[in-house]
Amino acid sequence: MAKLQESQDYIEKVEALVFERDGLRVGQAIVVYKKSFRIFKKALLLHGPLVDYHSLASLTELLEALILYLRKKNIATLSIHPYLANLIRNEKLENIEVDMASDVLEVFETLGFEHSLDSEQSLVVNQMFVKSIESFASSDEIHAAFSPSLKRDLKKFTDMNVKTEELDEHQLDQFYDILSRTAERKGFSVHPLVYFQNLKKCFGESAKFMLAYLDCPAYLAYLDKNIQSFEAKIQALKEGPQKKRTKGQIADAEDQLRSYYKRLEQFKSYQIKTDKLPLSAYLFMDYGPEIVSFYGGNDEAYLNFGGAVLLHWEMIKYAKSKSKKRFNFYGTIETEAASSGKGNFNFKRQFGGQLETLVGSFDKTLNPFYDIFKKTLGRH
Repeated sequence: MAKLQESQDYIEKVEALVFERDGLRVGQAIVVYKKSFRIFKKALLLHGPLVDYHSLASLTELLEALILYLRKKNIATLSIHPYLANLIRNEKLENIEVDMASDVLEVFETLGFEHSLDSEQSLVVNQMFVKSIESFASSDEIHAAFSPSLKRDLKKFTDMNVKTEELDEHQLDQFYDILSRTAERKGFSVHPLVYFQNLKKCFGESAKFMLAYLDCPAYLAYLDKNIQSFEAKIQALKEGPQKKRTKGQIADAEDQLRSYYKRLEQFKSYQIKTDKLPLSAYLFMDYGPEIVSFYGGNDEAYLNFGGAVLLHWEMIKYAKSKSKKRFNFYGTIETEAASSGKGNFNFKRQFGGQLETLVGSFDKTLNPFYDIFKKTLGRH
């Protein structure tokens, strides 16, 4: 990760630090250095440090050593964003656990750090939806626990011949095309393609770029099969004995037939010239005890095919096959839109799980002239 971050233009340098006590490793951190106001340097720990947060003494020692080290390097300011949950809520946004990291907060405050929580998640992800899969014996058990509506959707999208595949390093443009168009539509920025190419080189099999696509010939065959089936059913009902239920059965079958004809006409309107229609693309990271849905997006024109739903289900199954403890949907926003059945959080919560809000950000000025300079410029 350090090598990958260092390849980005806006980053001056990246260091991987190891903290030891009596010859034993007690912590690690990746420190990102950036210029600030041209004459100052700031240090950032994004989702770090890696340390036993239950041992407040170890955390205190690590932070004191880090501050001393950075001051010797003439770093002006330090910003730390621990990967540590402070609040857990359920799918209905009801509190399950609160103030989980209050002791850690006190450690940082005692050392002179200022605490904040960026609701916009502009610098680092601090809220994520996570599904624990450790207690399930198999992926079949996970599926059995899904809501009836999600089970129906998974069956429908599978029957429609939506399929998934992993992209190799030479196919990442397919992923990037969908991601960049999603970013433009939703108003967020993304790294250039070369960032993801470097990421794949650095992480290899741990970085899984996945594509959901529609198998077009198979989908057309699926539509044709159902059209023929309902036409035959309607004819048989009309020619058979006329019972009390027959009229209603004919009406239901005709509704289904119209639905399949409508889907056929809609598909023809797309004017697809290839056998594979890309629907959704996501990057999943195999990281320690979890699989993380890191980046991704959908082609807005084809949301009705449910590519993202199937992709995440396939990767949940993959996580279980690798004996992972949890599946992390990662950055989660738009919780306020969930009540209307829309948004990022609403999509994720259908799989079941918990919304974890991290402890936030901790900032400390190491060079007092930095604050004076900021005040002179009128920046806070």
